[in-house]
Amino acid sequence: MSFFRGAVLAALVQGTAASADGAEVRTLSPGKLTVAVTTASPLGPFDPQSWIRRYLERFAHEQGLATAWVVVPFADSWVLASGDEVDLVATNVASFPERARPGATFSAPFLYERRALRIQPRDGERLAHIDDFVGRTVGVVRGTAAERDVRRRAPEGVRVVATAAFPELYAEFAAGRLDAVAEAEYYALDGRVIPSHGPEVMLVDLHDLNPGAREESVFVVRDRSVGLLAVLNRFIARTPFPP
Repeated sequence: MSFFRGAVLAALVQGTAASADGAEVRTLSPGKLTVAVTTASPLGPFDPQSWIRRYLERFAHEQGLATAWVVVPFADSWVLASGDEVDLVATNVASFPERARPGATFSAPFLYERRALRIQPRDGERLAHIDDFVGRTVGVVRGTAAERDVRRRAPEGVRVVATAAFPELYAEFAAGRLDAVAEAEYYALDGRVIPSHGPEVMLVDLHDLNPGAREESVFVVRDRSVGLLAVLNRFIARTPFPP
């Protein structure tokens, strides 16, 4: 076999592995699933990024793959798979049509959300709706559905502060510089609430981003990671979220 032919064959098999159900999966790097996430250190058991990491670690283990986490800002993270930078975007992306890109495909949904505002319990009697925040400050993460929701619904006089990531946002809230954090209540696909906070905070102003429509979260899968989407969707179908 010539050197050139051998190099071509090696290139063709690079990144290819047999999945747990026998399907071939081709990833960016041999034996490795490269995943975009929004934090290197999830904030604790209530952090959705913690749930997502455990879920994908289980998936990768079943497929015989190691996981390589790439920390990115949330805004525009959904383009990374179509740009061949990662195999999978796991930044808790909602499946909005404008986030779709050639070269990547949304997975089946693994949870859904309703919009909410996180406040201190002591404020619960006077802050129940976005209209109550005139003269107050609401924090959002840049590029999220929560930011879109707050900027669309907030009346004049509500100050909106945007950060690049949730850890920064929660630090501002803990320091008392924000009256509320715009986030979500999380639900399993069967409608069960997924607890996302303890008694030290409360959620108010729960509503659908688009009335009557579920806001579903998906993974964004690189199309050139051949076989990955099908194997991942089968995993989602048989594996309840969160793990």
